[in-house]
Amino acid sequence: MTQMYVKSLMVSVLLLGGGLPLLASAQMTYEAPPTGGALPQLQDPPVLHRPAPRSQEPMPVRGAPVLLEEPGMGWLPPGGSLQVRDYQGVRYVSGGIGLSEREELSALSPQFNLRLMFAVQRGNYLADVQVRILGSGGAVVLDAKSEGPHFLAQLPPGRYTVEVNVRDQTQRQTAQVGTRQTRLNFYWR
Repeated sequence: MTQMYVKSLMVSVLLLGGGLPLLASAQMTYEAPPTGGALPQLQDPPVLHRPAPRSQEPMPVRGAPVLLEEPGMGWLPPGGSLQVRDYQGVRYVSGGIGLSEREELSALSPQFNLRLMFAVQRGNYLADVQVRILGSGGAVVLDAKSEGPHFLAQLPPGRYTVEVNVRDQTQRQTAQVGTRQTRLNFYWR
C-alpha cells in the first residue's frame, strides 16, 4: 500500500511539476536514524574572503598584502568574472585567485603583451600589489593595484620600468615590450 501511495505521489508531482527534470533532481533516501543517541554534526563550507569589489579607479595600497594558498588550494564560489580596465589608454587586468580566475586569465593572456606574477619565495602567491609602469622618459604609464598574483597589460612597444610595491618593499625590473608577450616574475622573502 505504501509503495502504491509513493508511486501515485510521484506521478502527481511529475504531472503538476512539469515533467522529468524535477524527478531527475530529486533525491529520496530512506535511512535509519543513527544509534547511540547523537546525531551527526554537519560542517559548514569553508569561508574565504574575496577582495573588495573592483572599482574603475586605481586604489592605493593599504595594509598588508593578501597571502594566497598554493595553486589549486581553497574554494571559491562560482561567478566573479574578471574585468579588463583602462588607465589612460592602457588596458590591464589582474587576478588569478582560484582556478576559475586563472583559467580566465589564460584565455585573456594573448590580448596582452606584458605579464607579471607576484609570489613569496616559499611558494605562496601575493595579491594587493601596487604596480607602476614608467615609460622611457620616467612618466607614469600605468598605476594600478593587482587584485591577484597575475597582472596583464597591453602597452605600446617600447622600454619600460616596472615598479611593484608590497609592504613598503619596492622592486624594479626593466622590460622591452613589443608584439610578443614579455613576462616578469617578482619574488619577496
